[in-house]
Amino acid sequence: MILDILYATQTGNAEEVAQNLNALAKSQGFITTINEMNFHNMSSFRVLKNVAIVTSTYGEGEVPEMGIEFWNELKATNIKMPKLSYGLIALGDKSHEIFCGAGKMIAKKLEELNCNKIIESLECDGDTRGTKEWSIKFLENLKSKNKDD
Repeated sequence: MILDILYATQTGNAEEVAQNLNALAKSQGFITTINEMNFHNMSSFRVLKNVAIVTSTYGEGEVPEMGIEFWNELKATNIKMPKLSYGLIALGDKSHEIFCGAGKMIAKKLEELNCNKIIESLECDGDTRGTKEWSIKFLENLKSKNKDD
């Protein structure tokens, strides 16, 4: 099964979480690709089948620079993507006014585009606690979903 992992980070935490998910997925037989969010535009993104998105939040609830081009295209599109299954990890800090803003904006837009949410989004406060457990459950849910297809 193919899994595309997209990340956007400011300090490296989201990339580290994405790399850990990548290693776990590969160990379970997934064929993975891992890229910065800006690697994709809507033409390449909308044909993906299984996607994990890991993003930190920058500034006042914004998407980090390595994901802003992707976010701007995603935000502008109205193309429905019901065949795209996804999970999302948002990293943030509750001391900021907008907690996990980037992840929340992306998740909301994916929902509007009829993408198939495989698992509830994980919101991390100031660290990456819970990401391993979330990753295990996400991969289990993906395998289960694809058995049913």
